[in-house]
Amino acid sequence: MPSYTIGIDVGGTFTDLVLLDDSGHTRQFKAPSTPRDPSQGILEAVEVASRQMGLPAEDLLGRVLIFAHGSTVATNAILERRGAKVGLITTRGFEDTILIMRGLGRVAGLSESEITHYSRTDKPVPVVPRTLIQGVMERIDYKGAVVAPLNLEDAERAVESLARKGVESIGICLLWSFANPTHEEELKAIIEKRLPHVSVTASSQLIPVIGEYERTATTVLNCYVQPVLRVYMEKLGELLKSKGLKRSPMIMQCTGGVVPTAEANEKPIFTLNSGPVGGIVASSFLGGLLGYENLLNTDMGGTSFDVGLIANGSMLMTAPSIVARYHVSVPMVEITSIGSGGGSVAWIDVNKLRVGPQSAGADPGPACYARGGEEPTVTDANVILGYLNPDYFLGGRIQLNRKLSEEVIKRKIAETLQMDTVEAAAGIYEVVNAQMSDLLRKVTVERGYDPREFVLFAYGGAAPIHCAEYGKDLGVSQIIVPLLSSTHSAFGIAVSDLNHSLSISEHIVLPAKVDRIEANFKRLEERALEMLKREGVYQESSLLQRTLDMRYGRQVHEIIVPVPGRLTTPEDLEAVIAEFEKRYEMLYGKGAAFKEAGVEIITFRIMASARTPKPVLKRSQPTSSDSWQALKSRRMAFFRPSGGFTETPIYDSEKLRAGHELTGPAIVESATTTIVIPPGRKGRVDEYLNFIISA
Repeated sequence: MPSYTIGIDVGGTFTDLVLLDDSGHTRQFKAPSTPRDPSQGILEAVEVASRQMGLPAEDLLGRVLIFAHGSTVATNAILERRGAKVGLITTRGFEDTILIMRGLGRVAGLSESEITHYSRTDKPVPVVPRTLIQGVMERIDYKGAVVAPLNLEDAERAVESLARKGVESIGICLLWSFANPTHEEELKAIIEKRLPHVSVTASSQLIPVIGEYERTATTVLNCYVQPVLRVYMEKLGELLKSKGLKRSPMIMQCTGGVVPTAEANEKPIFTLNSGPVGGIVASSFLGGLLGYENLLNTDMGGTSFDVGLIANGSMLMTAPSIVARYHVSVPMVEITSIGSGGGSVAWIDVNKLRVGPQSAGADPGPACYARGGEEPTVTDANVILGYLNPDYFLGGRIQLNRKLSEEVIKRKIAETLQMDTVEAAAGIYEVVNAQMSDLLRKVTVERGYDPREFVLFAYGGAAPIHCAEYGKDLGVSQIIVPLLSSTHSAFGIAVSDLNHSLSISEHIVLPAKVDRIEANFKRLEERALEMLKREGVYQESSLLQRTLDMRYGRQVHEIIVPVPGRLTTPEDLEAVIAEFEKRYEMLYGKGAAFKEAGVEIITFRIMASARTPKPVLKRSQPTSSDSWQALKSRRMAFFRPSGGFTETPIYDSEKLRAGHELTGPAIVESATTTIVIPPGRKGRVDEYLNFIISA
């Protein structure tokens, strides 16, 4: 009997499930998400898969070797302010650190246009109010030496005060605790003894890095979502076990790998953004299979357009990141987003056409959904232009109303701009494409990467409709629409490795002794290997990747620099410095390096990974290039280079085979997405049934 790997991505509208078997077959399934209780949506996706495969859910789950999912539980708890009641204990005199936000809180996470209206900006509502912040007498210096011991009476008083106020979770973040965690450990022991029912997070155990505000914010947000995620994970585990799952479910992290439930419960902050990260992992897996190292990943869903880079085979990482306008020190796979999705609303700004960032969402959704939506959206424009088939949206499960799209675009856009409805729809399509192209240039050209050296991946429900246009604008030679494009993130979660990220800060001015640098890495590696060993992974099966956060002297922002291996000689260290300077000039321009200021190491990081079993994807031998068997119909679609509406062949994605070729204009329809090939572009199906668009 076959064994299975299941990857699940819980989205705002649908819960996607990808199932891989040990013979290389892949299957995708969708079920409506259940935001109030995401575990129910996951169970429904499992039921959909079992029904379509003709297997009882118990038999299906009983054969599962890996069950991994990406969750929005922690992200939504922060964004919707549904987290726990949090208390914070810090060094006396530093109680306001998280409220001051290092002077960044007023503009953190805002767009350039929002920042320019400074009078309208404000700090976010505090996750932990001042009344729940307690200071205690203690002091450790930057070298880790105890200057003043922890005042135990102060500690008891602080804990008692928070207990009376009914906190559900307590964060501990003391000054310089990353250099010496003794006082945080003492405080944690006191809290666990006095309040055994309360969740506790010590910053020195979560993220022992320099940056008082960022470390405090990370600790507090971890506390804020910890009880919420724990309840969810426990319920999900029990439900899946009752349905026949014999292994504990794992959860995706923002670092690009999965961890067991127990680890996620202790560090839920690492589960933020896990769905989009799954998409980057999927591209990395497929890119390796196809022989590509430079990948430009684009994910267009209903509300946003997400972009991530893979350069020289490595996913780009960033730390700190902004979460709900707070800076957090968790290393994350770097993803940049704008509000350009299928549901993005088109509007008029002083006789200029704008698209987004506001979205019609899934409810009521675009006007064509006929659920009460009264705003023109990108999806409405795509219906008018003939790109979407109103009778085959989501495989026919949703009927789109073209008349409603025409009415709302005419009333809200065309009449104001004194143009016809089709021109207005074409304008919406072109504006949103231009916005996506602008973002792609920002994450490539403005950072020193030449997009012509990258292969572009397009996935999500809407990206394949637009990718040929924004890909052409960038000059990429090849666009890949994966076979499972609308469930690409779920596929990435299914093939993710077990992953732990550890870090520690020590300020070292270079040049320095190599032994001192090696000692920090070895400390982290020993901890990482011990964690993997507890999960049944031994050293010979693990992969340890080193990075350093480095900067020039007197600067306050660091760059993450990879360290390829052990540092044994001064020349090895010089090579790392050279790599730092190369990356600095890529970011800020050639000649921007300021070598005279000296180079500093701030933080040491280890990414410890263990490979999970990977399916060998089934390959198909190319057949004839003639794709006439897949032709299902023709309809009029709008292509400006052809002068407007053009009779366009429509192909059934299920009938396309490896080797089939198409010449634009053409449209490929599947149950979950639509691919548009404009005039002058070509399409072909590769041996893994991915769809390739080229010039």
